[in-house]
Amino acid sequence: MTSTTMTMTSTADLTKLVRESLDDPLAEIAQRHVEPVVYASGSLSTAGLHRVRGTTTDGRPWSFFVKSIHSARHWPLPPAVPETQWEELVEGFPWRTDADVYLAPPPLPAGLRLPRLHRIDDLGDDRLVLWLEDVQTVSAGWDLDRYRRAARLLGALAAMRPVAATPDTPPDSGMRLYCAGAVQYFLSILRDSATWRHPLVAAYADDLLRADLLALADRIGPLLAAVERLPHALAHGDASPQNLLVPADGSAEFVAVDWSWGSPTAVGFDLGQLLVGLAHAGVTDPSELPEIHTAIESAYAAEVDADPETVSFGYAATLVLRSAWTALPIDHLDAEPTPELHEIFRKRAGLARFIVDIGRSLDV
Repeated sequence: MTSTTMTMTSTADLTKLVRESLDDPLAEIAQRHVEPVVYASGSLSTAGLHRVRGTTTDGRPWSFFVKSIHSARHWPLPPAVPETQWEELVEGFPWRTDADVYLAPPPLPAGLRLPRLHRIDDLGDDRLVLWLEDVQTVSAGWDLDRYRRAARLLGALAAMRPVAATPDTPPDSGMRLYCAGAVQYFLSILRDSATWRHPLVAAYADDLLRADLLALADRIGPLLAAVERLPHALAHGDASPQNLLVPADGSAEFVAVDWSWGSPTAVGFDLGQLLVGLAHAGVTDPSELPEIHTAIESAYAAEVDADPETVSFGYAATLVLRSAWTALPIDHLDAEPTPELHEIFRKRAGLARFIVDIGRSLDV
């Protein structure tokens, strides 16, 4: 590992962690390996992911998941928004959320837990390294029952963490920042006619989708205003199936990782990422989205202190604001147009169509 992702290089430090994780004060390290974990590079706060693993002298395996996070000002790529907006984004981006959830642990409903935290290293200059439990997961995929159980727990989580808006915690400050930054960047690409002539886009996204996406952008302001009037809570922030691990040891229904966002969100917010997470990864086919959508909405609504219509609107409006204009994988336009990438564009175009139709149905 580089110095920004690995600070404990001494055998003594690592031995201490191994002994703690195995609950054995006499354990000694026989072998150790450091393996990079491949991840999507779009996160402004993630500096690196690694797995540090090995065996003890008596043959027992041990493993840690090591996550390095940093301020958005360390983001290695040029900002995709104007400099003034970039400065505002860096100032307001909640890069510490994944660590703060341990420093001030939230109440969690039965069935949901955090991975065990072994240590946080503060490297200074707004850089942290989290040494976490390496959760062993089941291999089975997500069916409707699993989606319902996840939505139920996310609803229970929101019900346990209501937040009243104050001058210090304005409603949806994170969403306004996101819409002013990332959304405007993606819209600038979607407004370019060359984007729609690209073979990967033209093959799966028609003129009607283009018109609907751009027309929906005119409703960002009213949607934000309507969302701010809804009940709010502190949510997970990025509750995609990829971040709700199903532990093989049965210690919980889900282990929630990669907490984000930080600011209060409207009721229903977490359902958006639950719906689109595997669709973004090209796993979920567009034909499956309506059934998942219905299942998670009803399961979540049963757990929160809000009427179903309020939950439905909060879910739909925040889904549109966060995911409508990022649904098409336009960040891959320069990639080799492999059959696999064609399939991603097909599925993501279907996702965009599904979200746009939800947005068009909203009354604001």
